[in-house]
Amino acid sequence: MRLDFSAVTAYYQRLSARERSLVGVGGGVLLIMALYSFIWEPLETGRVELTKRIQTRQHDLVEMQHMRDTYLDLLNQYDLREKIIEKADPKFSLFPHIEATVGQVVGRDKIASMNPQNKEIGGAYREESVEIKLNGITLDQLTDLMYRIEKGAQPLRLTRLQLKKRVREPQNFDVVATVAMLKALEPKAAESAPSDTAPVPAPKGGAS
Repeated sequence: MRLDFSAVTAYYQRLSARERSLVGVGGGVLLIMALYSFIWEPLETGRVELTKRIQTRQHDLVEMQHMRDTYLDLLNQYDLREKIIEKADPKFSLFPHIEATVGQVVGRDKIASMNPQNKEIGGAYREESVEIKLNGITLDQLTDLMYRIEKGAQPLRLTRLQLKKRVREPQNFDVVATVAMLKALEPKAAESAPSDTAPVPAPKGGAS
């Protein structure tokens, strides 16, 4: 079936110049609306959706990189902890060592208290620590004490350090510090296996 535009052309020829202008304007408006509805709007919708997907992928990538960095940091901490534990002498006693070191650096008269504490970590490690309270020591003494503790042969570390300046002696400080070290727990000895020998029943009394 062929389309015959002669009738439309004849009708258009009979229109006045003003009517032709109106028809042209109307046709242009319809063309613009068609282009917007069928071309521009789908393209713009697709662009917006693509931008959202790109932003989502970028956010996911940032999260994955953050998780990777966290994993590597935890892995490094684990390796460092293992090396520290391997360096520790299993026969080393923390409390006498700290007591002797503090006495040598600041003197026993500056010691207010020393409290040892032990706790298990994860069932595989034991953290030994000593809380130290010192009265009226100088910053030089504190620096020397920290150096001897952390730079000694054993892997000791300060897990807490609190200073309070004295009002009447501003050059001196009251100090609360905690020194700790990690040790691997020794595996528990295997429980002895139960005896396979059945108990012998006690003999019954003879018949009367």
